[in-house]
Amino acid sequence: MRHTTRLLEIGTQQHLPFWAERGWDRRNGGFYEALDMSGNALSGVSRRVRTQARQSFVLARCTEAGWLDETAQAVEGLRYLRGKAWQAGGEPGWAHRLDDQGQVTDARRDLYDQAFIILACAWVFKASGETEFRELAYATLDFIETHLVSEQGGFVEAIGAAVLPRRQNPHMHLFEALMALYEVTQDADLLPRIAALRDLFDTTFFRSAPGHLVEFFTGDWQPHPERGHILEPGHFCEWVWLLAECERLTGTPAGSAGSVLFANAMTDGVNAQTGLLVAAMDTQGAPVDAGSRTWMQTEWVRAASVELKRGNPDAAGILEQASEALLTRHLEAGIAGGWDDAVGAQGGSRSANMPASTLYHLVGSLLEIAELEAAGRLSEEPTLSA
Repeated sequence: MRHTTRLLEIGTQQHLPFWAERGWDRRNGGFYEALDMSGNALSGVSRRVRTQARQSFVLARCTEAGWLDETAQAVEGLRYLRGKAWQAGGEPGWAHRLDDQGQVTDARRDLYDQAFIILACAWVFKASGETEFRELAYATLDFIETHLVSEQGGFVEAIGAAVLPRRQNPHMHLFEALMALYEVTQDADLLPRIAALRDLFDTTFFRSAPGHLVEFFTGDWQPHPERGHILEPGHFCEWVWLLAECERLTGTPAGSAGSVLFANAMTDGVNAQTGLLVAAMDTQGAPVDAGSRTWMQTEWVRAASVELKRGNPDAAGILEQASEALLTRHLEAGIAGGWDDAVGAQGGSRSANMPASTLYHLVGSLLEIAELEAAGRLSEEPTLSA
């Protein structure tokens, strides 16, 4: 698997050191939200709390994988963020955005942000052994369960901002975060919470008859009248991995949903002109946005890796296809260690900068590929379909 092996090589040897070196603001503290297309830091760009959390997660997770030695930076990042965004303004929870100096510019409490704080705290606790991060993860979970629970199931989107349409995406990442916290703590009290989010996927997000993942909902979890038809193949692929991860950690069978989502993403979600997974399509498989972002391709790689481990006979060829597309269209189209993040429907670049948040997605794909390499699966020659 030439392209897949190459992806693992440049991801671990170029991209991780590049962002570990350039991603931290040595003057003000905190991680940059983005770099310009030459790899220089962008000042004056509002910093999302979720991006800050993702960067600490990446440094801790990659240190645990043996690719970096950045535990100290991961710890510093979360401590900085706690001092600026946790209970900011005397209100519970984590604020949404900061400026370069760490001042809150958007005080909403967003479910998506809270989920990534838990994910980061889990792995920084694992890498550092510092119990303050385990305690911070549980304090964040307590905030979610105290202030964001919805009477109609699941959680509200935010405090201080629009709560409609409801979205599967932040629930998906909370599912991921709670599984990470369970992995590093083995706290059985987390299992019912994980099971409840899995049930929300089974009963609400996933529509088994067409094999689709609904993104946007009304307050009572019906498909949104204006946006309920929009589907995101990148999220199809994220759930392929999440369902397999849930089976690995909790023993709950993944079932057929992941394979169905993967098959439908491959059938309808690939732009024939660019070879990339499209940003959005409708329920009939027609493109809504035929452009691409880097993160979608990394999730395609991760899902194909999962399907290969699950015995899908086409997965090896698809993994190689996805790796080539990610490399040629996104990673190797930018400077070494960076990415051309946004590609248009016809293949041209539409990138304004390099978002730091993408690194989280890239690392997810690298971890899956590394597992295949450790098992000797990357030496296999894939069978490419005609």
